[in-house]
Amino acid sequence: MSGVAKESTRRKAGPLTGLAWPMKRGAEALEALARRVGLPLPRTSAKLMGAAPEDPNRLGEWLDAAAQSQGLELDLHYTRHGEVAKAIQRSAPALLDVITTEGVQVVALLRVSASGATARVLTPDETVRDVPMNELTAAVQALVEGTQVNTVDKVLEGTGLREPHRTLARRALLGAQLANTHLVAARTLRLPPGARLLHHLKALSAPPRIMLLLVLAVLIQVCVLAGWWLIGQGAFEGQLDQGWLWAWALMGLTAVPLQAALAWTQGTLALDLSALLRRRLLAGALSLPVDEARRGGIGEYVGRTFESAGMEQMVLAGSFTSLLAVVDLTLAGSVTLSGPAGWLGLVALLVFCALLGVLIARQTALFRGWTEARVVMTHALIERMLGHRTRLAQEQPSRWHEEEDQEVARYADASERWDMGTARIMTLARRGVLPVAIIATLPNVLAGASTASIAVGVGAALLGARAVMSMAVGALALIGSRVLFTGVRPMLDAARLAGAVGATKDGEDGVPQVAPIASTEAPSKSQALLEVRDVFFKHPTSPRAVLEGASLSIRPGERVLLEGPSGSGKSTLASILTGLRRQGAGVVLLRGLDMSTWTPDGWGAQIAGAPQFHENHVVSGTLAMNLLLGRSWPHTQEDVKLARELCEELGLGDLLQRMPAGILQMVGERGWQLSHGEQSRIFVARALLQRVQVVVLDEAFGALDPVTMRKVMNCVNARAPTLIVIAHP
Repeated sequence: MSGVAKESTRRKAGPLTGLAWPMKRGAEALEALARRVGLPLPRTSAKLMGAAPEDPNRLGEWLDAAAQSQGLELDLHYTRHGEVAKAIQRSAPALLDVITTEGVQVVALLRVSASGATARVLTPDETVRDVPMNELTAAVQALVEGTQVNTVDKVLEGTGLREPHRTLARRALLGAQLANTHLVAARTLRLPPGARLLHHLKALSAPPRIMLLLVLAVLIQVCVLAGWWLIGQGAFEGQLDQGWLWAWALMGLTAVPLQAALAWTQGTLALDLSALLRRRLLAGALSLPVDEARRGGIGEYVGRTFESAGMEQMVLAGSFTSLLAVVDLTLAGSVTLSGPAGWLGLVALLVFCALLGVLIARQTALFRGWTEARVVMTHALIERMLGHRTRLAQEQPSRWHEEEDQEVARYADASERWDMGTARIMTLARRGVLPVAIIATLPNVLAGASTASIAVGVGAALLGARAVMSMAVGALALIGSRVLFTGVRPMLDAARLAGAVGATKDGEDGVPQVAPIASTEAPSKSQALLEVRDVFFKHPTSPRAVLEGASLSIRPGERVLLEGPSGSGKSTLASILTGLRRQGAGVVLLRGLDMSTWTPDGWGAQIAGAPQFHENHVVSGTLAMNLLLGRSWPHTQEDVKLARELCEELGLGDLLQRMPAGILQMVGERGWQLSHGEQSRIFVARALLQRVQVVVLDEAFGALDPVTMRKVMNCVNARAPTLIVIAHP
């Protein structure tokens, strides 16, 4: 990066001079940007442990830690050189790495104009300035253009081109040379998925958008009622002249753009809320406690994941439909009061809605039974697919489908009961309002109500019928989403707890006291790097404690071997050290700080582990991606080179030679198939490449032959700063 910066600063970057923040003030820029755009910040600012790192490849980690210390996160926009402008336009608010005459700096982007011609940025003195979008884009692209600028300038020297054609030609040549070059165009500043829901809704401007929905719905109904009134007035006068028709047409045409605006507002809000829900579900699934995830099984969680899609659609559709139905029902009630039915009609309408509500509430149990039957079927299907070889080898063929038939029968029965109940409710909602309205209107009609009054009553009945129908549809969707919410609630709770870093009991936001990041400096050997004091741990389903009074002190550079029989708690201790589990009692300190003091990613940036073989996984992707999974993203050429060297040291050189694409070969279930020994060494390499201070290997050598294990141990001993090896005696 330093070479790129040196070459790129020769280019004109004048418009950004004084507008970009020095990299060492990147944390200040982040906080100022968050404050300016209205993102919630903690009452007490977290103290960042360590200044900006000298290594430019680690600046991203440092900024991520700074964001986490403020209860926020940075979302990378990794894109091609020629698509930087598009990425910047959709990234605000964001931090942008740019090249200026001062070197690599940070721009705090507030927003981009609707035309895309200018960008509004926050300067170091916290004033707002407008910058030409093309200049900002060029400053970002300059991060990867340093190696090509001199070559392009030499080519242009012999062309005799003058400005501005020379600049345009330079941009075109650089774009062609770097068409397949990727870079981080921006880092969007946003709330983490587990942040408080009210903060997310405020960031999405949900309250004013919902109010806009209500206003549009009311205006549409006013246009409809006004159209009815105009036609009715003309009909009651015995003639429909041109003026009445033009007024009626005007009301109808006015409703068209209002309907379009309503659909657009509802659709965009639904998309934003849907994306928020999916982010929270994903974050929650990744944050589930290890024991809880195991207890449910993969089949159950796959089934719950499928159900979450249904919940998302139901909660959004049900909420919007019910909200608009309330508006329609309110207007229908007001029109009913002005008609011949009067208060009697309004009471009849409310009683009918209450009766319908009772019937809908009774559908909850039916929907729950239908959902549980469907989840059980999905769970059983996944489990049988995973164990199909065992079934083929050991289960009698005559019994292969007995349980499946029973599950299908239970599901069909539950589905039939749900469908019958829903059909009764929808029939009653569709056809029940009009008879009720006629009965309520009949006394006044017999008493000699006017034709105009009767017409108003008919209009109120029609409007009420449509409102009740919409309300029934929305209510059924809401009870369905409520049932489905029970299944995905553990994931949503896990996301909320993961985002509540340092939160207080009364719900106020909190932050860690410090926000550490992985340090490249070797810690002092006179102090304990990792310390365990009287740790106690018991699995929720086990009556006995796995760990009781466990204590351990490890200094920098030490090599520790933990041995013990199966079930003695070795792997449990390893999961506590690596942050996968939290101890029930006792203290675990890293560099003198407990886990709650670190940011969510800070602990994992210091300790890396290779769990047991059956708990680790090769992700479908390139071998390089699997090796560098725990390293900073995006990967650099130096990272890939280091991964290749480590593979050679671990005895995977022959594997790389056999692969057609080498380290970029696709592996995993749909790629190159790896042996158990090769996978074990990839897991070890993954832990060593994470630039951590402590490496924990849990029975990582069980699939290796003695010669290979000796080679791997020599590599691990040379590469790991501090090492903990867990093995059977």
